[in-house]
Amino acid sequence: MREITISDYKRAYELGKKHAEECDLCGWYTPFLQASYDLGYEGIEVDFSKVVKAERYGDLPNGCSYNYADNKKEMGVSASNLVGEKEIGSSLWFTDREKIVFEGILLPVKGSDGEPLLLPLGVEQYDF
Repeated sequence: MREITISDYKRAYELGKKHAEECDLCGWYTPFLQASYDLGYEGIEVDFSKVVKAERYGDLPNGCSYNYADNKKEMGVSASNLVGEKEIGSSLWFTDREKIVFEGILLPVKGSDGEPLLLPLGVEQYDF
């Protein structure tokens, strides 16, 4: 498999914007590309040059993070903090897991606990 690139995210995002204008819709095999498509479809402006390193407890999920309190998926992968910044308070619930560092595109939306959300780079994609 090939890894997701910023170009892949942009392609899915732009198609989402186009489909929103045309009242069209499509789906993706790769959940992270679906998230990028959804961001474009919903008109949420993403700066694809904002590539950052973040920390989280536990491995990257196979898809977007899930908010069990609200019973819905997040728009990306949640992080406990950006590298060099303070952790969010709810991170203490996950400290029994190993902390990892990952790289991704910082999204302009936050998770349900106010945590940073990212579209991760270097993960497998199944669409292109």
